[in-house]
Amino acid sequence: MAENGEGRSIWALKEVAGLLAVFAAQKVARIGWRRVTGKEPPASPDDQRIPLGQAVAWTLLLGAGVTTARMIAIRYASNLLPRRQREAAGQAKSRLHEQHS
Repeated sequence: MAENGEGRSIWALKEVAGLLAVFAAQKVARIGWRRVTGKEPPASPDDQRIPLGQAVAWTLLLGAGVTTARMIAIRYASNLLPRRQREAAGQAKSRLHEQHS
């Protein structure tokens, strides 16, 4: 859910941005795989008929692409927030940490 001191609207914005980034990264990875290999990417990397090297390569490519795209999107979404919202969220987080210390 939302991080401590982070409002629901901020959390929702970051999650939506991350989700859109995941879909975009998957699409880009599939297109890139087709261009490089000339084949469709593995539909299910755990399928025993797919060579292990191909399954590992696809999994690494997709995992790294999705994780990186999501991280960048969430950071960018955080920067889009008005400065006052970011400051208020930071202050609330600081107060929460002080209460628990």
